[in-house]
Amino acid sequence: MRLEQLEYLVAVAESGSFRTAAQKLNISRPAVSVALKSLEDELGETLFIKESRGIRLTPLGHLAVEKAGGALELINELRAASGNSAGEKAFSVDTQRSLLFHLTGNIIAPFGKLHPRIRISARSVYIADVIKELKSGCSRITVTLDGRNANVLEAARDMGCEVTPLSVVERRIFLGAGHPLAAKDALTPEDLKTICIAYYSGSLSHLTGHYSPHFAGEYRLANREDVLDLVVRNEAAVILPGSLFRHDERVRKGELVEKAIPLPGMEHTAPITAIRLPELSFAERLFWDYLIENFAGSL
Repeated sequence: MRLEQLEYLVAVAESGSFRTAAQKLNISRPAVSVALKSLEDELGETLFIKESRGIRLTPLGHLAVEKAGGALELINELRAASGNSAGEKAFSVDTQRSLLFHLTGNIIAPFGKLHPRIRISARSVYIADVIKELKSGCSRITVTLDGRNANVLEAARDMGCEVTPLSVVERRIFLGAGHPLAAKDALTPEDLKTICIAYYSGSLSHLTGHYSPHFAGEYRLANREDVLDLVVRNEAAVILPGSLFRHDERVRKGELVEKAIPLPGMEHTAPITAIRLPELSFAERLFWDYLIENFAGSL
């Protein structure tokens, strides 16, 4: 049994005639007839019955077409993943800024070494835009940090998306290394009353609303770098997911230090969740499986 026999079989069944199938396949009609006669001889039964208006499939023919179609679909997907066809091999994954570096370095880069012909880019999106991006089809896979208060996970499930927990991170307070409280082993609630909290105005307000009453005041700034500049100047503190922010150059250079949040009655963890649309390409499914299997261990 040869691959072209399966292709001819499906083409004849879909078109209803040997002549039309041959035209679609850009080969001669006798070539189609000979290949399928050889397939029938191999199986020992008839697959088609010729009639005045075309052809009719026998019961075995119906079964053969169904199985051949599935086999051809699998072969095309494998070709797409390996780069031997013009199938989809490039796609993007959406995530939040806080997750972007970690996802790129610890998941996308290792996956790329396993599958060098599949090209993945990571896009930074606000959590409030996650559902819009999924609905528009701009992204089919999203890795989101938190999203509970933004109703992202509930909305994704309502769309029929698969929602899979990946891990949980702890939020921490980051202070400038020269701040008077930076040398303390542990902060107290009273310490927070002497500090202002800073945050990027594009982020969700529920996070700051969660913590700001415990601080001396708050700053909203135009972008993330301005927030961090304010913290480095010892004029404010910022709350960020600790394990994801430690890669930041300002932390690695020693310009920022982190402390536990001294508010034991509050929840300081944030879940990381993977969201996918129901239909994915073969390459996207490969990445999704790798993501689910490896993300938690990469933190």
